[in-house]
Amino acid sequence: MKKLLNKFEPPLNKNLDRIESFIHSHGKVKFLFGAIFEAFDGLLRSSKHTAQTQPFIRNNIDTKKFMGAVLIALVIGWVLPAMYFYGLQCVISRLIVSFVVGVFVVDVIWAIIAREDHISEGGFVSCMLVPAILPPQAPLWLVGLGAAMAILFRNIMGGVGHNLVNPALFSRLFLTICFPALLAAGYQAPFTGMPDLHTLRYGLDTVTHATPWTEFKTEGTITSYLSLLLGTATGSLGETCRLALILSGIWLVKMRVANWRLPVSYFGSVFVFSGIFSLLSKNTVAPPLFHLLSGGLVLGAFFMITDPITATYNQKAKWIYGIGCGFITVLLRNYTTLSEGAMYAILLMNLLAVPIQSLMVKIRYRT
Repeated sequence: MKKLLNKFEPPLNKNLDRIESFIHSHGKVKFLFGAIFEAFDGLLRSSKHTAQTQPFIRNNIDTKKFMGAVLIALVIGWVLPAMYFYGLQCVISRLIVSFVVGVFVVDVIWAIIAREDHISEGGFVSCMLVPAILPPQAPLWLVGLGAAMAILFRNIMGGVGHNLVNPALFSRLFLTICFPALLAAGYQAPFTGMPDLHTLRYGLDTVTHATPWTEFKTEGTITSYLSLLLGTATGSLGETCRLALILSGIWLVKMRVANWRLPVSYFGSVFVFSGIFSLLSKNTVAPPLFHLLSGGLVLGAFFMITDPITATYNQKAKWIYGIGCGFITVLLRNYTTLSEGAMYAILLMNLLAVPIQSLMVKIRYRT
């Protein structure tokens, strides 16, 4: 296998060098696409930049490689499965709107005003997450507004690396507050209803269905676990096929892009707390496995709480952070009127990440 890969390495390096030379020789192309090319180039080849002063750390994972890995995992985890379940037109149209409005309009205007030399690859990650956490048949203008809010919020907070909370989740919260009816009525069942020009503009109402959590709260019905795992149940565009999300999430952990402590503590705490609460009140609390496989929990566990900017960086604090997300998720899902608690739990723990981190550092160093 190694010999086979060695044969492709020289032509691959040659072609990548040509593309890199072209991008850097054209200012506008570099401004728009330089960062995203460097992100994917960092995944294929080691970084050419090395530390010039001590300390020297042997690690080839930089920001570019981190963002590139997340983008690939998102494509495998939700983009490709969503194309299969909801159609190519449904997914591509929302991705195009999200990227055009969020990255090539809002982010470009901000970069010009701030006199930055390029737009960040982080915008592509946020704009790929925005359609994933919206209903499959949310109107396109709503997707564009969500992408614009995510990028605007990130830039106002100081840009990549200075996020107070996850930008994509913040935009989802904003849309939920401003347009609750649109977000409650756009959950299309997989393999039903291909979108046309009217539905792309105004959304689709005739084939929408209740989400598994809505069905449980209104009728006490528990959706098939196999259906939830494979993606044939309703849900947001990027959360249906949990199996693909789990596989791509494990790949991120193996690549050391995502810290394994966060998803493990999140899954484990949700399982334990939902199990305890279901024993105390069997008729009102959903069983643990239904908690794990429904809603946006899997998407949030691998792609939201693992964000190194909004989470804690101390290893012990990560366990507290993940357990806190799990406990709040179970509380909100079972003891409030909300049909989903993962988003609010992650946003709340984003705000508590700094206090938790500070507390753990004081305990560690007895300050």
